[in-house]
Amino acid sequence: MSHRVLSLSAVAALSATAALASAAPAGAQSKEIYVSPSGNARGDGSRSAPLESIQAAVDRATPGTVIKLLAGTYTGRVKIKNSGTAAAPIRIIPAGNGPVNVTYASKPQSCTNSQPAGDRTFTISGGADYWQIEGLNINNGIWINGQKSNSAYGWLTNLVNKNNYLTRRAVPGHGARNPAALSGQIAYLRKVTGAGDMDSADGIKIIGNNLTGRGIYGALTSNGVISNSKISKIPCGIGPGIWLMTFSNNWKITGNDVSDIAISKAAHFMQEGIRLGSAADYNEVTGNRVHDLPGDGRGINTDVDGSWNYIHHNTVTNVAIGYNDQMSGWGNRWEYNTVTGYRTYGFGFRLMDARLAQPSLASSSYLSIVTCNTTAGAVGNAKALGVGAMMNGTFTSNKMPFIWLSKNLTNYWSARGNKWNGSSAVPDKNPPQSTAGC
Repeated sequence: MSHRVLSLSAVAALSATAALASAAPAGAQSKEIYVSPSGNARGDGSRSAPLESIQAAVDRATPGTVIKLLAGTYTGRVKIKNSGTAAAPIRIIPAGNGPVNVTYASKPQSCTNSQPAGDRTFTISGGADYWQIEGLNINNGIWINGQKSNSAYGWLTNLVNKNNYLTRRAVPGHGARNPAALSGQIAYLRKVTGAGDMDSADGIKIIGNNLTGRGIYGALTSNGVISNSKISKIPCGIGPGIWLMTFSNNWKITGNDVSDIAISKAAHFMQEGIRLGSAADYNEVTGNRVHDLPGDGRGINTDVDGSWNYIHHNTVTNVAIGYNDQMSGWGNRWEYNTVTGYRTYGFGFRLMDARLAQPSLASSSYLSIVTCNTTAGAVGNAKALGVGAMMNGTFTSNKMPFIWLSKNLTNYWSARGNKWNGSSAVPDKNPPQSTAGC
């Protein structure tokens, strides 16, 4: 797996090359539909008589279709509701004769907005599966939504508000590290929510795009890829550059460059780089670069039951907090990550639970694995590590020269199974630095 982050020029080059028009996966029954900004409604979708809109091609597409966009600028929202298959995904790619720009006049959001902005250029809804969007310059983002995702979100949020971790952790694969159990997740959620037509959006791949204005949001979506894309210039009130939530599982988020997300007046989670929240589990986040987030901008984060995620070999620069395991993260692995230029903490673990005399399975960090990470270049009095509440956490061979543990945590650190470089003793605020074994 490559961890190379593409520059803007590299993304543009991808857009202009025919390499993206490679053969569809084995087993696909491929057919081509061409689209041009200067096409017309009477076109048949051939290169000589292209269709006039991406939407027209999307509506005609069937499993294995490759939609080829001739160079130019396309304006208007693209709504995707039909599906490809795992063997025959539907692809939207440049035709190879130059850069392709896709834009839509999304409604501006208030800087006090605290919800993900759903008005985006590409919307994949109703549990549509197996689409690939590749090599485009996209203004105003991509929205991916499983069928009845709001029912799943509402059910989970109600339990979170009641501190009822036992019921919400009963979802298959959510209460223990058991990815094979995820096959039963949707059936279980249909039963407990009463939403019999609930359906996950599966197999979505977003590769080598340049996104501005709005990033990528997904809810109730699994087994997808976001790779080698550049996401930047996000106004306030929109949300993180990449935001997966509501039982979104098994995504590969690799080799992306995320920056310049405007300060939110509502909450920190509206200005993060990459965010996994509301029971987004078993996702791999690797080889990404997140940088230059103003205000309380945080680099890579888990929150509200985001668990069993593997976050490794990323680089975060010039942010408030580099990496943050927020509410009720269970079993997240943070390994071989680097953060420089952090203004508050390099790494943070459930800082809000510092007030608790004992950690809570409903809200505190649990079974965290923190290995071979490096912090450097603290701004002012920023700390390499801050931990409010944690149980069974394991810190090994990290370069964290100045740390803060809450007073309550130091009282129960050993009794609750936490360890620092193999020792159950409470570490000093300036612990010895060791990267042995990394």
